[in-house]
Amino acid sequence: MGMHSKWIRGNLVYYDSILQQRWLDAVGPTVVKFSDDYVMTPFSAADTPSDYVSTLIELGAGETYINLLSGTYPGGHLYITTDANDNDGVNIQVRGEAFLLDANHPCYFGIKFMADEASHVDIFAGLCITNLTLEAGMTDGVYFNKPTAATALNLVLETASTPTTTLQAGAFTANAWHWWEFIWNGTAIDSWVDGVLQTRPATLANLPQVQTLTPSIVFKNGHASIHNMWVHWMRAIQLN
Repeated sequence: MGMHSKWIRGNLVYYDSILQQRWLDAVGPTVVKFSDDYVMTPFSAADTPSDYVSTLIELGAGETYINLLSGTYPGGHLYITTDANDNDGVNIQVRGEAFLLDANHPCYFGIKFMADEASHVDIFAGLCITNLTLEAGMTDGVYFNKPTAATALNLVLETASTPTTTLQAGAFTANAWHWWEFIWNGTAIDSWVDGVLQTRPATLANLPQVQTLTPSIVFKNGHASIHNMWVHWMRAIQLN
């Protein structure tokens, strides 16, 4: 595995030499980017990294925890531990909304993560509108969603609370690293699950092209049991 580079709209984009859809970084006059490997992300006592807005989803008297973990696996990690009630979890979003998926703004989103349960957790990650109750109030975004009581994964394009869902190939597995990625090239959106190219959405009718979006994660229990999620990295890179 190595790194190559290419020029896109006057910006130098660095990408994985094997998994060429995976943008690693970019520099140039119109680059907008977010990238976190969770090595030095500061956290407050309220479980909120300074660069994020996080909302704990608590149905009982306990607590869901967000922290950094650097010992169990190599490198840094965002470490989430839910409370033991059904639907306990967390809504995490990067502060601000810097990403706009219109015809003039190619954009990459990617996340590498692992969870200790395959079926009874609800996970979604992508670029979404800011909402403190995102798990219940999603209105606009492009995101992957693995609902509870399932191991199937969807790519969702949603605008004004109207979603278009495209089933992704493969099944989510516990205690294994997963990569969810998509690229908007200005005219179409392609997605990859664990490095495998997926079916392109047949319509862009519900792609949000006027709402600015931000990298977002939701992780919730799907039954009354404590579960864990480790995020190795998350990045979004756009060329304006």
